[in-house]
Amino acid sequence: MKNVVFFSLFVLANFLGTNSFYSQNAHTLFSLKVVGIEAGEWFSFKDNLGRETSTNHSGTFNLGGFSQGSRYEISQKNGTRNCKLIYNEGTVTATPMIVVANCSKEAPIPITIFSLKTTGIEVGEWFTFKDNLGRETSVNHSTTSNLGGFTQGLQYNITQTKGSRNCKLSLNEGTVTSNVVTVLADCSKTFVTPSNPSNPTTNNNEANQKTFDLVSRSEDKKTFGILAESGTPAIGGVVATGVTEGQFVAYMTSAKVDPNHDGKSRQIMWFNRGNGKSALVSSGSDGKSGDKDSFNPVISYNGYTVAFESFATNLVQDDTNKVSDVFYWNLLNSTVKCVTCHGNYPSDSPTISGDGNWIAFQSSANNLTSGVEGNSTVNVYLANLNSGEIILLSKDPKTGKGVGGSHPSVSADGSRVAFYSYSDKLVEGDGNKLWDIFVWERGNPNLRRVSLTSDGMERDQGDESASRVVKPTISGNGKFVTFATTATNMSGSPTNKQQHIYVAEVDTGRLIRASKNADGVPGNGNSPISQGERIPISHDGYWITFTTDATNLGGKLVVKNIIGGETHSVQTTGRIGTPTISRDGKCIAFPAGDKLDTRFHSSGIFASCLKP
Repeated sequence: MKNVVFFSLFVLANFLGTNSFYSQNAHTLFSLKVVGIEAGEWFSFKDNLGRETSTNHSGTFNLGGFSQGSRYEISQKNGTRNCKLIYNEGTVTATPMIVVANCSKEAPIPITIFSLKTTGIEVGEWFTFKDNLGRETSVNHSTTSNLGGFTQGLQYNITQTKGSRNCKLSLNEGTVTSNVVTVLADCSKTFVTPSNPSNPTTNNNEANQKTFDLVSRSEDKKTFGILAESGTPAIGGVVATGVTEGQFVAYMTSAKVDPNHDGKSRQIMWFNRGNGKSALVSSGSDGKSGDKDSFNPVISYNGYTVAFESFATNLVQDDTNKVSDVFYWNLLNSTVKCVTCHGNYPSDSPTISGDGNWIAFQSSANNLTSGVEGNSTVNVYLANLNSGEIILLSKDPKTGKGVGGSHPSVSADGSRVAFYSYSDKLVEGDGNKLWDIFVWERGNPNLRRVSLTSDGMERDQGDESASRVVKPTISGNGKFVTFATTATNMSGSPTNKQQHIYVAEVDTGRLIRASKNADGVPGNGNSPISQGERIPISHDGYWITFTTDATNLGGKLVVKNIIGGETHSVQTTGRIGTPTISRDGKCIAFPAGDKLDTRFHSSGIFASCLKP
């Protein structure tokens, strides 16, 4: 029986614009992610507007729009058993929301309650904080507030969005465990800065370490994008006349580091470390910044092309689909073009080839190519920026139909793409009923599954949730793929149940465990720190960079040669975000909570080149 999803006519009418309700009020699109449905089962869900969604398979489905400022509630109407609903009620904000319905027969996904302790707030002051689920908490006095529940095993992030001044946040990001967390926000006018090394711009463990360069700043060096406002850097630039490796960094920030930045939405910036000049990437032809949030920039090897996702509607003409889309910007002509604005559902998570000619991305649209008609499942696509062709990659080789895939990574010439999927229809013999990582290759009708053990067997589930998100990375030459898992039967399998990093050699099936020290002892903590976090890898596949909370791998942020084992410790303490690495592995960029650049008293996005 084919997979079927029914949506109420009311939802469809609103989405297509035949109902004027949302044309009068700002609205936010909601999605429903359903997991754990088995063959032959049907489940139905209903929202407080009377709209229904029915499905007979796991997947992510569009629920339609909700008016911002109103209350939303999604409940289960019927089904074989009760599903565990998460994030299914609250107040609608401008942030798109994914409601989770765990319909598995096993125990529901556990939740951990978080609190926010604010101090240093004076009479008449208001401060507002926001989590990565779109929930806001506003306070006008020092107190402890309930932030609600977070799903264990997923990432959490709490940032400050409003206030008389910037508060110092602690314990505000990481992976949700069973331990109750109280996020600390010190909003005092003065606070004690933790002690730093005598020369914080130099890594004391590396004789050839260069200074840290704060890139999340304005050209006049007066405005800075602190860690709470900035993230997801991408580094580009290859050695050429007047250009050094890692000279260009793209990043996301809500700080007004550019005159045309509206200071309200998250925007994409491009920074030239050679001359301190910057450019607003997420802007329309009139130079104005995007009217809604933009995320996840990626950059070509030469640093001249940046791809990103955005909810903005003013970056290009005729962007009327009211969902997130994939865009790209080119330095030479300072123009923004859209890859998916004709799509009828959201597109995001772009990755760009080193040559800047290809963009791989994920989308739940069912009108981008053939093979996805009537299908609301998220699939992986590859777009040719020269011809405009879009290719469906995550498809059943027997039927040609899209069966689901996410978080792609593309090689330098666009000939190979790695992505992850829960589907068992992409290759023969997939029987572990878990996520796997696949590699698509141009000219080869068959995908390769690379997330196998060192002896070619299927891996076990380890300590992972049924809805784990995994973000693989493929090397520029297309020969290596990095990923992280807690599986216990991988190469030289550790028994400590920590998340470990593996590098799969695509053509041979060889598997390398990277999160081990010089003696071959596996890390005694999670690597990387966040669940399924990307592990950047150089073009030749020899160098990787990653975060770790292991105490036996040399630091909290390291750069490692997976062939020779050479390891460079970049940071040993502080809050560190997901890093990125340059083409030849000589430079990295990363978010940090410490003030690493002694020229500026600010946290933010830093770049550092490890070799002279």
